[in-house]
Amino acid sequence: SPSSALDEMLPVSVPDPGELLRGIGRYLDSLSHDEKGSSLALLLSTCAQQMKELMARSTTSIDDAIERDKRIRSVVVQGLPESTATAQPEPAMASLSCHYFNIRSVVNKLDAFRSFLMATQPDIVFLTETWLSSKTPSSLIIGSLPYTIIRSDRSSRGGGTCIILRDYLSFSTVSLPSTEHEITCIDLFHSSAYIRLCLVYRPPSYSISKTDSLINCLSDIHASSPHPIIISGDFNSDSLCTIPTPADRTFRDFIISANLSHLHMFPTRGVRCIDWVLGNDPTVVSAISAIPPFPSCDHSGISFSLSSPQSPPQPPLIRDFSRVDYPALSNHLLSIDWLSLFRDCPDIDSVYNHFSSTIHSAIDLFVPYRTPRPPSLSYPSHVTRLIKHRDQLFAKIHIPKLARSKDLYRHIYSLTKPKLSIPELVSSDNEPVYDSSSKSNLLASEFASHFTLDDGLLPPLSSLPISPSLSLFTLFPHAVYKALRSVLGPILFSIYLADLSRLLSKFHNVSVQCYADDVKLYISYNKSTKSAITSEFQSALDCLFEWTQLNQLSLSASKCSHLRIGSKQSAPRYNINSIQLPLENNVRDLGVQVRSDLKNSCSIRNRAQKATSKLFLLLKALPFNCPTILLRSYKAYVLPLLDFASPFWNPHYLSDIETLEKVQHIFTRQVFYRCFPSPSYPLSLPSYPDRLKLLGLRPLTERRVIGDICMTHMIMTGSTIIPRSSFYVYKPQRDQRDRTSTFGINIELTTSTSRFHSFPVRTSRWYSQLPEEIRTAPNIRVFKRRLLNHPLIAILS
Repeated sequence: SPSSALDEMLPVSVPDPGELLRGIGRYLDSLSHDEKGSSLALLLSTCAQQMKELMARSTTSIDDAIERDKRIRSVVVQGLPESTATAQPEPAMASLSCHYFNIRSVVNKLDAFRSFLMATQPDIVFLTETWLSSKTPSSLIIGSLPYTIIRSDRSSRGGGTCIILRDYLSFSTVSLPSTEHEITCIDLFHSSAYIRLCLVYRPPSYSISKTDSLINCLSDIHASSPHPIIISGDFNSDSLCTIPTPADRTFRDFIISANLSHLHMFPTRGVRCIDWVLGNDPTVVSAISAIPPFPSCDHSGISFSLSSPQSPPQPPLIRDFSRVDYPALSNHLLSIDWLSLFRDCPDIDSVYNHFSSTIHSAIDLFVPYRTPRPPSLSYPSHVTRLIKHRDQLFAKIHIPKLARSKDLYRHIYSLTKPKLSIPELVSSDNEPVYDSSSKSNLLASEFASHFTLDDGLLPPLSSLPISPSLSLFTLFPHAVYKALRSVLGPILFSIYLADLSRLLSKFHNVSVQCYADDVKLYISYNKSTKSAITSEFQSALDCLFEWTQLNQLSLSASKCSHLRIGSKQSAPRYNINSIQLPLENNVRDLGVQVRSDLKNSCSIRNRAQKATSKLFLLLKALPFNCPTILLRSYKAYVLPLLDFASPFWNPHYLSDIETLEKVQHIFTRQVFYRCFPSPSYPLSLPSYPDRLKLLGLRPLTERRVIGDICMTHMIMTGSTIIPRSSFYVYKPQRDQRDRTSTFGINIELTTSTSRFHSFPVRTSRWYSQLPEEIRTAPNIRVFKRRLLNHPLIAILS
């Protein structure tokens, strides 16, 4: 307006502070008792008190203080008159990144909180509801990160506040007028500039009297500092409400009387704004915004920038020896007359001091400085993307329009959470079953379908002669279950399937093998006998199905398959109960892969890959440098994977042998690097045979040869249930010396590569080369001991 423009052009006179105080005192004395409690009266009394304190501390007038401040700020150069110009402005203050969270327990969010510190690298973090106690050390929260933590823990459960700052920030802790409230207060300072930071948590259970006590404490904190103040925290009071409560009105009066203001007005929990950032100088805080909360927190975070009177310290310079002019440095050292330098030195200490000072002078001349790279506090890029995606999801949860994401998460979590109750079942009519009684009836009918009724074939237990000592035994259900599962399971299946072998024995061209619940039928035919034998095999399958129906046993035809070895003739087709059996090229039988072409390269690669994974997992789980422990663990967990059923798949191709041997190569190399370290590795690393000799191991090829020969000896001596005639043919041999006949193993001559390297053919060649003293060993232990010390093993492998 014109009047305001005229006022700006007129000179303004500074009133006398004493006259102002007397005028304020006369005005306050004229007020009634009720009017003295108004906001204006409280504001005037607070201003008068601050002016009295300022005048008491100052021995000069206000004009003198302003003039002295100008003189301090002005530029003075020796020999020149003092400048009368206005003082130069101070440099712009640095901006500090600040974050506020209601975290609801720091301990159960340590990983998320540390990842936040490493990814965001904030300068100051304010946390309320930390739920910390004296038993929790501060090092557990920040770890080795460059931060300092100031805590105010609650003596009971819950609550608590803390401020986390960068190490380079200078601060001092402010003593509180009362310790009954959860307040953390510090002064962030540098030289003569301060910013007071105050963090508050007001529980929702606070009464009016407690709230008044909290406001009195905050008023004392605010009045004791003439510098800018920032008060943040969870006040559990909605600044956006239209119908304020008594506590809301009390806080509003305090904000007005203390000349504070809300620096943000967006909701932080639902539609309520209960997390505040207050300040008496809005220029100190900038770029304030809401950020996603931590997991399992229902308060949004607050991010803002704080104008700081200090900036991060510059890292100290270090020598850069990669940019040294070494030829010039060498010439400089060559030009020094070392004899003249040390001629006047009376003792060795002075000689060393002269030498050190000369070398340091040369370093100062030729070695430049460089600024070191600051330490990196960041995760890899893929982890950073996951953290960012997680923050976006938590940010969407609190948006009302996207609340279905939270409901979807709860539904999936309820499905994946392990439950003690049985989930819903589906009956034979494809109808869901929910109640407990229907579930029990359905399970009982399913279990009963797998057992036969008493047909009277077995005599009752009461008619059997049972010893009275059986009554002393006590059987527990869990013990019976474990026994049935581990020991009696294969035995019971063998009892069930015993009459099946006798039933199928009428099919002379069909061989039967049974183990537990696995039944295998074999036939062998050529072109002339194909039709008759394949029809007989189909009859055997029909007989097998009829036997299962008669004994009320379920036969899973979908799990049955057909494997054919040989490719010269077309493969016949078989069926069980009108279900055609699929022709497979690869079948897993008792943990071993069997292919139609009898090639084991694929299964050997899988076996080596599984053993390598187990090896690295073992080395990671055992943080020991003791070779004995590593060797025992390797023999217990890795070697069984490499040796299982090796008589069947013992490779003869060099590539397969090297694939398996590579696993032991890796293990021995890792043992030497860990247990016998040397800076000259890998040049001085012993070779693979030397490493095996030092560790007491054998090559895997020798282990497989020893296993094959030991199995052959057990078959020859009748130590197994495998008959010798199934693998070997004996023929008399003529001894040239005494013309007597002895029985030996017939070594088959074949042109088939698979047949030549099969177990009976290769072991017949090997076993015939053993000396007499080894083959005539009294038991398998003596046989193996004599075999291990014989040089024939290295030749055969």
